[in-house]
Amino acid sequence: MKSIFITLSLILFVSCAKKEDADINKIVSDAYPNVSIESLKKIDENFHEIIINNQIYYATNDGKYLIVGSVIDLDTKESITENTKMEQRLKVINSIDQSYQVVYKPDKTDYVLTVFTDASCPYCQKLHNELSGLLENNIEVRYVLFSRNGKDVDAYGQLVSAWCADNRIEAIDSIFQGDLIDDNTACINPLDRNFEYASALSVEGTPTIFLEDGRIIPGYQSYEKILAFLKNYSLFLYHQYTL
Repeated sequence: MKSIFITLSLILFVSCAKKEDADINKIVSDAYPNVSIESLKKIDENFHEIIINNQIYYATNDGKYLIVGSVIDLDTKESITENTKMEQRLKVINSIDQSYQVVYKPDKTDYVLTVFTDASCPYCQKLHNELSGLLENNIEVRYVLFSRNGKDVDAYGQLVSAWCADNRIEAIDSIFQGDLIDDNTACINPLDRNFEYASALSVEGTPTIFLEDGRIIPGYQSYEKILAFLKNYSLFLYHQYTL
């Protein structure tokens, strides 16, 4: 397999000299005794992939070098690193109980989007206005309500109030249109837990859109572009790796 490393930083300089495989777990643990290795797997005859604190690293199989960066298979043009990130995201997304989401269901579902969204975010409002186009194209939309500026803002209270409303969908639609709704925070709600999900998924802004396989569409896109991504994700994915 031919690969290229796009390195963000190097803990040691990379060498591709082939030696017998070392005990990577022991070597890394000895070098960094305060870290816990969450996952370790051999990806080819040259490298191991290591996950520490939800971060992905690579080690040469001789145990000499530890590398931080992204690995791309030049034969397939796929990012090995992104594939692992997709698996990580999918575990988190699948752990979010659907009863803790606001779900917009089409008559027939061909695709599912999980969207971290905030009604006070202008681009989330724009995406909300695309809902009819998404639903008409058999795209189910699952909102995870996420106050991007934390709890100490009015927007957080409005999201909680919408969640607690007798007609949740109607209340959500109202706040996304910029309307203020009556305070109603006396119910169990998922907003605080959603901060944890956002942290686990490295959500830094809204809207952030996740596909069913863990791939990600960052930021606002029109429903036409989202549909194109769903039908041919290669139009979008890995464009940053084009040489």
